[in-house]
Amino acid sequence: MADQFAQYVADLRQSLIDERILDGQFLELERYVADTPGRLEEICAVYFRHAVKFTDLMVPRLQGPPYNSLSIDWILDRYRGKTSIFGATRVTHQIDCMRKNVKDGNFESCKIAFEHIKWESEVLQLKVENYLKVKNQGPPIEIEDQPDYGDMNSDSE
Repeated sequence: MADQFAQYVADLRQSLIDERILDGQFLELERYVADTPGRLEEICAVYFRHAVKFTDLMVPRLQGPPYNSLSIDWILDRYRGKTSIFGATRVTHQIDCMRKNVKDGNFESCKIAFEHIKWESEVLQLKVENYLKVKNQGPPIEIEDQPDYGDMNSDSE
């Protein structure tokens, strides 16, 4: 029974990777804190608080014109670092799209990309919280060493 549960959790984790919601960074993070119960949940909670703070900082900056490209890009750069370390693949991709729009001076497209970032962040939070709830219902599970991440370098989105 424990083996079936472990396989179910592994399949859930793999689906998050297959859907490009998360990448290997999250798995490394999960593996790193595996010996400290509740630590992954704490890290996730902090990450999701950063997502709210990012939104709160960005909304007034997109109320222009005028737009302060440097300020917008600085906030995007800081948040991108957090999403990349967390392994939030789709959020990171949308941040990259928004940064390109800032660089191009296309602020209407920036606003659309910002909505995509918020949407992907909501999806990420829902799916990660559900994954953690399921994972925590059973005994501690060892994380396999070489998961299939798929082609993480493709820009198929």
